[in-house]
Amino acid sequence: MSLAEVLSVLFDSMIFAAAFRMATPMVLAGVSGAFSRSTGVFNIAFECFMLTGAFFAAAGSYFSGSPYIGALCAMIVGMLMAALFGLCVFVLKANPMIISIALNSGAWAMTTLLLLKIFKIRGRILDPRIKNYTPIHFEFLENIPYLNEIFNDQLGIVYFAYIFAIVCYIVMYKTYFGLRLRGIGINAVGAQTAGVNISRYRWVTLLFMGMFSGLAGSYMPLSGLSMFSESMTSGRGFLSFAAILVGKGNPIKIALVSLLFAYADALTLTLTSYGLPTQILHTLPYVAVILVMFFSCLRFFKGSAEI
Repeated sequence: MSLAEVLSVLFDSMIFAAAFRMATPMVLAGVSGAFSRSTGVFNIAFECFMLTGAFFAAAGSYFSGSPYIGALCAMIVGMLMAALFGLCVFVLKANPMIISIALNSGAWAMTTLLLLKIFKIRGRILDPRIKNYTPIHFEFLENIPYLNEIFNDQLGIVYFAYIFAIVCYIVMYKTYFGLRLRGIGINAVGAQTAGVNISRYRWVTLLFMGMFSGLAGSYMPLSGLSMFSESMTSGRGFLSFAAILVGKGNPIKIALVSLLFAYADALTLTLTSYGLPTQILHTLPYVAVILVMFFSCLRFFKGSAEI
């Protein structure tokens, strides 16, 4: 490939449109997870919340004929899974790492079993009765060629994800509620001494995380595929957790990091058409995660050395 061809691929509007779209579940899960992280709760059960959300979104849409009923089912189930995590960790004082791993593994087993019991099929279900989210068209973008190709005719949930990130940033850094959340994460004992009900804040943020991680899962079967498959999340939950770490709990930074990971994923899909080894290309999103975290750590150590 010549340099001109490489640049045309890297800056192709279709790749940016795909990245803008594919980052949606990571933005929703990562931003909502930032609230729970701010209270000092260690939770990597994103795969559980997203996978169960994906299954029940597909099932809810299948039986009701409405993607929004499916989304509601996903959010409710995500909250229930988060409540199970809270019961084990907050009440029974179990190790959050072990519970997270158990929930992630159990979600795959549960959705596989339900797929077999409800739909009498293994592997995946592809059915037009699973109704999808509808795209939204903006007429004012029609006269802006490049931006029109990227931002127009995306699904409603895609636009919602980025609005959600902005609203959560305002709540996190511009409200008394967000100040208390961050205070709990910095010094839980000090916050408790000041009269803050730490348990209540942790429960609220955990359920909030579960609800919107479930909604994030609903994107996958209802984004035009009308399909649910086993292990449909394919590591997006772990990418969401990585986005939280790199973004340091800042919703805007999490959204930008999620876009970077999604761009690497979209680039992978495009480069496969050029005959490049697919085994190597499929590692690009995870290589992007490693590189971003590596350079983030470099900046941290450089700042520490200067101090």
